[in-house]
Amino acid sequence: MMKDVLKFMVVLAVAVMVMLLVRTYAFTIYRVTSNNLAPRVMQSTRVMVNKLCTNAFERGDLIVFHTDSSYIGVIEQLPGDTVMINHQEYVLPDNCSCHDCDCLENNCYLVNQGKGQTVVRQQEIVGAAYVLHFK
Repeated sequence: MMKDVLKFMVVLAVAVMVMLLVRTYAFTIYRVTSNNLAPRVMQSTRVMVNKLCTNAFERGDLIVFHTDSSYIGVIEQLPGDTVMINHQEYVLPDNCSCHDCDCLENNCYLVNQGKGQTVVRQQEIVGAAYVLHFK
């Protein structure tokens, strides 16, 4: 009987560890706290975030990014695109400023948060978001 309890405790501990690793490094679920992206994403909707997908986005992709807290938004412009900010044209960076390498660390995206647009660097992106539909 004691062996069975010990086996159960080991299996339970391993399952909890695997769950924590998956939620920390691969997938997690966020709850949307505002209606800014309605009707695409409504308040209290849950979104699954794929933390393994942090680049290779296209226009219209839903992402979660983290600056001082976590936000959700829709990508409107990609790195290398020209955007107008305060009546001036800017090119969203598509590589680092050293020009000696081809790293993608400073890719910038123009993201619509519903209440406005913001420029998000690739390293601020938590991952691609997918709306979960529960019945």
